Order: sequence, then C-alpha cells, then structure tokens
Amino acid sequence: MNKTIFKLALKNLFSHKTKTLIIMILIGLGSFLVVLGLGVLNFAEKQTKNVCESDFCGDIFITGKPSDKDVNVTIAGAYKNVNTGKLPSMPYLSKIEKIEAKLHDMPEASVFTRGMVVGYGMLRPADLSDTWEPKGENFSYMPYATTLGIEPSSYKKTFETIKVYEGEFPDSDGAEFILLPQKVKEKYEKYYERELHVGDEVVVMSFGEKAKLRKIRVSGFFTFAHPDTAIQAVLYTDINSARMLAGVTMGARTVTEIPKSIDLSLAEKSEDDLFSDDAVGVTEEAESITEKKATAEELENILGSTELRNQLNMADTDAWHFVTVKLKDPSKTSRVITDLNKWFAEEGLIAQALPWDKAVVQYAAAIKMTRTLMIAVLVLLAVVVLIVIMNTLVVSVMERTAEIGTMRAIGAKRSFVRRLFYTEFVFTFVRWGSVRDCSCDYRRAYL
Repeated sequence: MNKTIFKLALKNLFSHKTKTLIIMILIGLGSFLVVLGLGVLNFAEKQTKNVCESDFCGDIFITGKPSDKDVNVTIAGAYKNVNTGKLPSMPYLSKIEKIEAKLHDMPEASVFTRGMVVGYGMLRPADLSDTWEPKGENFSYMPYATTLGIEPSSYKKTFETIKVYEGEFPDSDGAEFILLPQKVKEKYEKYYERELHVGDEVVVMSFGEKAKLRKIRVSGFFTFAHPDTAIQAVLYTDINSARMLAGVTMGARTVTEIPKSIDLSLAEKSEDDLFSDDAVGVTEEAESITEKKATAEELENILGSTELRNQLNMADTDAWHFVTVKLKDPSKTSRVITDLNKWFAEEGLIAQALPWDKAVVQYAAAIKMTRTLMIAVLVLLAVVVLIVIMNTLVVSVMERTAEIGTMRAIGAKRSFVRRLFYTEFVFTFVRWGSVRDCSCDYRRAYL
C-alpha cells in the first residue's frame, strides 16, 4: 500500500471521528455477536450432543416406526407436531432378537442396550390419604418425570449415566426397583412436605390414553454424570414396571387366536341389549343369586373365571420401545444409520434408526431455534451497518468535494482518490478486527 495514501486515509478518519466511531462500534458489535454468540450456541449444541450420546441415546437410536407420519418418536416418548389433545402411543420395536443379531454382527457397533421402555408419570406416597391436598405454593414442585425401564446389566455396560449416592444400583435384571434423580426427590419432598428415604414405597401414576398405577419400593437416589445439562427429570425402573405403566401388557397385543372354551356370545350384543330390562344371561344369574342369600364365593364368581383377564394384564415380556447403540467410531454414524434403515426395509421390519438430535429433538430444537434467531439478528444488524456505511461514505464524498477537487487539480488521478477511500474503509474493518480476535481468545479460554 502507498505510504502517502495510508497517511491521508488515517488523517481523514481522525478528522471524522464521530462517523468513524459509529461505524467501528457497529462492526465491532457484529463481530462480537458472531464470534461469541454463535460460539456459545455451538458449544451448547456440542455439549448436549456429547451428553446425549454418552449418557442416554448413544450414537444411534433404534425404535419402532409409527404409522402416523406426523408422530415423532424420541427417548422421552412419542408426540405430534400439532397437539390434538391425545398423546400418541409409542410404537413397539418388533423382532428385537433379529435386530440384536444384526448389531452383534456389525463390526462398527461397540455396545448396545438390550432394550428399553419409556413412559411419563407422577410420583406420590403409597400411604397418602385420599383427603390430602397440596398447598398452593407447592404446585410448581409436582414430581413429574420420564420413566425409563431398563435391564440393569446391559444398561450399565452401555452407559455411565448415573452415580448412586444413596442406596444401590440393582444387580439383577429380574429385580423390581426404582431409582430417583436428586431433583425429582427434592420436588417430591417439597410437594408432599415429607422426606423420602430408600425403602419407602411410592406409587407411580402414568399418563396416557389409560392411566396406570404401580407401587414400587425406592431402591436408591442418584445424580447424573453431567448435572449441568437440561436433561434431569428421568427416573429408572425395572423393565416390567415400565411396561405396566406404559400399558405394554399382553392384552394390548392383537389377539390372533382365542381359545374355544371362551364364551364370546356377549360380544355380539349391544349395550342396550346387555343392560335392558329384558336382558338375559348374566342378569338372570345375578337375579337368581340375589333372590337367595348368596355366599361370598358365589359373589366372587359371578363374572366367571378371571384367569384370562389376569393373563392379559401381565406385562408383555416381548415388547420393547427402543434400543440404543454406541459405535467404535462415531464419525461413521450417518453411514451406519443409512445401512441399518436399508436393512430394516429389506427385512420387512417396522423399525427406524435415528441420530441423537432426533432422539432428543426437544432439546436439540431449542438450540437450533435460538441459533436461527441469532442469525436473524445478525442479518438485521448487517443490513443496518451496510446502510450506515454507505450513507457515511456518500456523505463523506459529498462533504469532501473540495478536497477531491484540489487533489485532482494538483494532478491526482481517479485511481488515487479511489484507493484513498478504499484504504479508509479497509482500515476501519482491520482496526475492529481486534475485537473479534479478543472474542476468539475469550471463547478459547472460557468455553
């Protein structure tokens, strides 16, 4: 760069201090937002990704494929983009043995869970009085949580999610247990105004199309390996308790074969036929019993055998919601997901493999939305800066007509004048580039 042009440009900038300062502040503010703002968001997304992959969903999340395309399946359950008031049911992952065999044969797979079942519910003491009512100021402490049913052996091999500080992590897949995170325990104690200890019985009330209740004895309390993340309200139960809470019972299956010994004659009758005055069958039997002094045994057997009903209310031990997989090389995640989805289609399996951001879409979407808003603000700021710079340059040229005329009169070419203005413009950006460098140093040091 010509030394004379540089001196003139620097002198002109100092002679228009106010305009130069405004432009430099706007440029510096934009650089600060770009570097620090987007840097923080990128760090938050990376941290969430690392936590979710290492502690909850692994590199790949395998789940059933819902029949409704508007339903999203996540590690916290299924939901619709448009809330219709009815929670969609979590799709089952069928033929899990076949999927596990495939994962065993995949050289990319490092470890995977045996299978999990998810639900959502609220805790209450097992001995809570029916007349009890919470205080108004305690409503914000309602102990809601996502219930995650696991098989302890395979889950512990795959994840190091929790650190039990009171009680113990179950050592048997068949044991009934419930492990509560510290924050859920604190909410429970504030809401019910009583302490919760290991060995206490709690009732988990699930939410869904049909509410379920399950009484479980507390096995322990834990903290998450990464307590600084948004994912906190997740409690762990044994797999069968989670199935019962999620309504994953034998009765939920499609019945393909019904024993001939079962009387289905009432199934053909309407409600009017069953409960009308001239109803026969059960009503006649009931009347005959009430005419005479009925024994307790006769009253208990008025509805016939309950053996089938009891069997249908048992947990479906072949039902699972998802499997999580960790890879030896996480950089191959996209390719492995593509291969798995292709294999599912070839084998006719109603399953899908998803990346981490689909498994925890609620948290990932919040970060992406914040980034979109930040980019929109930066674009708006860039437009404002551009308008101010252009107006300043135009006004500056108009104000300096005499100066330009003098330079031209003493022999300065147009290229000289043009380079002078370009030098002023470049110097302004270079000067405030130091703000960007400082921001970068700050991000490296503290983020």
